Amino acid sequence: MVIVIMNLLNLFANFEDFCMQETKVTLIYFGLSLFVFLALLPWILDIELGMISIKVFAIYGGVVIAFLGGFIWGWDDHTNSSLNLWFAIGFSLAGLSSALLADSYASFSLILIIISLQLFLYFESLSSLYYKNNNKYADARNLITNLVTICCITLLAFIYNPYT
Repeated sequence: MVIVIMNLLNLFANFEDFCMQETKVTLIYFGLSLFVFLALLPWILDIELGMISIKVFAIYGGVVIAFLGGFIWGWDDHTNSSLNLWFAIGFSLAGLSSALLADSYASFSLILIIISLQLFLYFESLSSLYYKNNNKYADARNLITNLVTICCITLLAFIYNPYT
C-alpha cells in the first residue's frame, strides 16, 4: 500500500513538472508574439506610428530583460552565489536602462536589448540547472532570443533605412 501511494505521489510530481515546463514554453511564445507584432508595425504603418511602435518595442524589451534578471533570484538549483545575484541586478538595470532610453535613443535601446538578451542566454546556459535539464525549454529560449534579436535588427534597419 505504501509503495502504491509513493508511486502515485511520484507520478503526480512528474506530471506537475511536465505541466510547468509546458506552461513556461507556452508563455515564452506568447511573449514573442508581441515582439513580432511590434516589429512588423513600422513596415506597415506610416513613419510616425512606426516610431511609436519601435519605442513600445524597446520599452517592452526592457521590461522583459528586467524580468529575466529578477528570474535569477528564483532559480531553485542552490547555485545562487553572490556573483549570480550581482548578475541579476546588472540585467535588471540593463532592462531599466533600455526602457528609459527608448524615447530619446531608440537605436541605442535596441542595441542594448540585443546585447542583454544574448548575454542573458549565455549566462542562463551556464548557470541554470533548469535550462540544462529541460531540452524543450532550452530550445525555446534559444529560438526566442534569436527571433527577438532578429526583430531588433529589423527595427534598426527601419530606423536607418534611407527610404523611410
